[in-house]
Amino acid sequence: MTIKPTVLAGEGVDVAAQRTKGVDSARRALQILMQFSETPELTVENLIDAHDISVPSAYRYIALLREMNLIEERRKGQFVLSPQVIKLGAAAEVAFDYLAQVQPILDHLRDETGETALYLRRSNDHAVCVAIADSDNPIGLSFQPGSLRPLHGGAAAKLLLAEYSGSKRASYLDRLNPKLSPESRAQLESDLDRIRETGRAQSSSEVDIGVWASAAAARVHGNLVGALTVAAPEYRLSAADRDHIARMVVEGAAEFERRLGGY
Repeated sequence: MTIKPTVLAGEGVDVAAQRTKGVDSARRALQILMQFSETPELTVENLIDAHDISVPSAYRYIALLREMNLIEERRKGQFVLSPQVIKLGAAAEVAFDYLAQVQPILDHLRDETGETALYLRRSNDHAVCVAIADSDNPIGLSFQPGSLRPLHGGAAAKLLLAEYSGSKRASYLDRLNPKLSPESRAQLESDLDRIRETGRAQSSSEVDIGVWASAAAARVHGNLVGALTVAAPEYRLSAADRDHIARMVVEGAAEFERRLGGY
């Protein structure tokens, strides 16, 4: 069964308010490089259409990326990522904290619950999915490995947001675009206070319609390293199923912490 994602009220932080000044050209070059993650092969025309730039500008950005050995010309006028990017990918994999340690735990959670298990950590003001163990009955989830989502929606993401100090949390909420209503913001802040205290969270249809999730925080030496969560369609979960999943997630987070105790 595929469940369509819903759009959150307050979908994300206003990035424009955080933009670094004086680096527009560098930003555009990086945007072009990131476009290859969506379309493996691009032409000059693709870049012009996607970024609303002139032909000379498109060629300058291509020349820069080729100079840095980040892209290469596969066929006349068609560009792809170069093998140099493999090194970046390897470095990124190393930076995906504790992937080797968490994957067996996610696999166990999936096997014990029959549902999809994920590991999320924070990346700036977003939650990023680092690892996943899909169930035999997969569902459509907005969180997939490498995907970024706002911190204020979903059980695991809110666990990460709950770790923010009061001033940092207020700054995050102030920058949401569109803004949360005063009532929604007050309810969210109350939820975050409780989540921070318990290290656990549950959500229902906050990111994907019809999807329920339970999450637990994982810490190393007192520092939050991420959140483990199990997500499943609400329609196939009884109250007993939810209690079982919640217990398993807490146990999984505790096992994760034990495995990381020496780090």
